[in-house]
Amino acid sequence: MNRLRTGLVLVILMALLVTQGAPAAQPVIAQAASTSPNIVLILTDDQDLMLDSMDALPMTQSLIGDQGMTLENFMVPNPLCCPARSSLLRGQHAHNTQILYNTPPNGGFQRFLELGLEDATVATALQAAGYRTALMGKYLNAYPDPDDPTHIPPGWDYWWVPTTDSAYSSYGYTVNDNGTLVDYGNQPQDYITDVIAGKAVNFISSTVGADPPLPLFLMVSVYAPHSPFIAAPRHTSLFPDAQVPRTPSFNESDMSDKPPFMQGFPPLTETDLQAFDRDQRKRMQTLAAVDELVAEVVQTLQSTGALDNTYIVFTSDNGFHMGQHRFVQGKGTPYEEDIHVPFLVRGPGVPAGVTRTDVGGIIDLTPTFADIAGATLVVPSDGRSMLPLWHTADPVPWRSGMLLEHWQAPAATGLDDRLALEPPDPFDHQLEELNIPNPDYRGVRTPEYKFISRANAYELYDMVNDRYEIYNQYNDATPAFKTALQGWLSALYACAGSSCQVADGLPAPIWQLQYKRADIDRDGQVGVADIMLVAGCWRQPVTGACGDRNDLDYDGDIDVSDIQRVAASFNAS
Repeated sequence: MNRLRTGLVLVILMALLVTQGAPAAQPVIAQAASTSPNIVLILTDDQDLMLDSMDALPMTQSLIGDQGMTLENFMVPNPLCCPARSSLLRGQHAHNTQILYNTPPNGGFQRFLELGLEDATVATALQAAGYRTALMGKYLNAYPDPDDPTHIPPGWDYWWVPTTDSAYSSYGYTVNDNGTLVDYGNQPQDYITDVIAGKAVNFISSTVGADPPLPLFLMVSVYAPHSPFIAAPRHTSLFPDAQVPRTPSFNESDMSDKPPFMQGFPPLTETDLQAFDRDQRKRMQTLAAVDELVAEVVQTLQSTGALDNTYIVFTSDNGFHMGQHRFVQGKGTPYEEDIHVPFLVRGPGVPAGVTRTDVGGIIDLTPTFADIAGATLVVPSDGRSMLPLWHTADPVPWRSGMLLEHWQAPAATGLDDRLALEPPDPFDHQLEELNIPNPDYRGVRTPEYKFISRANAYELYDMVNDRYEIYNQYNDATPAFKTALQGWLSALYACAGSSCQVADGLPAPIWQLQYKRADIDRDGQVGVADIMLVAGCWRQPVTGACGDRNDLDYDGDIDVSDIQRVAASFNAS
């Protein structure tokens, strides 16, 4: 069957694309027009946006993005699996859920359970509003309690969630299938993404086909493209030429403007680069099965007559870095590779082919789904309903920026070896080997810039012109701008519920530099000396005296373009 899956899904895709926008044929089962809209959330695990992973998902882009909306600036405030998923389920920042890490004592499923957070989630709210709810795939890190492996949280009508960490390897896992433990083997038909796809299709058909039909909330939470990057056998030859994009931040040459703990990272070796490229191919191969899953879900919704009355959201719990700023593979940093994830949506009232730049976030999913369902949230959300964004291409009142936050995990000692824990990232080992922590940080991301605050280390990036975060401009900012940023960040970090919407809706402090970008010597004016400094660095390695400050176009090289930019600023002054 798996050998036929790819061809079958391609046929499905062609049929769907032909019928988009055409009068719909009478479906076999028609969902009542008066039924509340269905909601399908497809959540990947550790999927980047910045490293071209969406190239592995052409059907997803065609069936969701092209038929709906893309949010270009969708963020995960705390880019780790368990904190992010907790924020999704509750609609709250991590400083309010208090799920700070992936593991106990201050993170993981056990902490979520101990705090009573399961009693008020998006699932409990939608179930109370009359929705039939289901979660298929990954829940929270370290689920379940080894002494209670069939635990099902409140709010879920159907529960298909792995209970063993072997699920990350796609085979040989055990699942809590609605209260019954079921073992899966190592045959092609046991490949976990395919099994999840089949479960999702069956749930849609049985729910939409009920008499009367029921509105559904389906969370499809796949493990791809999380390590160890095991692709379905039919996909292991795909993307033979894929590489990690060689962006200016990849194996960055000048680290002197980064926080002290990063400045000691050695340059990546050729062995590192080969390993990253190999894993990039494998990550994309795992996403090919996800692409097929999306096509099957859309086809099932169409064949049951439910597609036009269904919101389909595609996103990820966090991003992933591979070589940027000399980091090896992992997540948990405030840089774009980790916090900035894909986001596509289609559904009733969503205009087709629209891209928005407003800053959304994973905390917005719960209030949005509650808005769609007419459900009441017991705990006020820190996020905002995105429906005003989704239903128009025009500007609408929205937040000015998104809070970023992260805590350094304590050493995980004394953990029960029966816990289903995800494999550690190489980034975690990188820090251990260098005997340095990943310091706590807070920050704020706007469409125009990003500010990051650590203990005695600050970063400020121009996200319009420097999307790879090459040059830290904090030392160039005016004192008034720095003070305003710190004040805004303090308000964001202290917020809860409606006060978060007040804080993130405040006008963003205006970008203001004490030294112009082209004022290389920081003497307060752009002159011949600045032109000579950049000209003297032409074709030199971007490091030391010829570091990032001389790279005015942020492309990782110092060339004629940079000299011209200084000259143009000199002429303008």
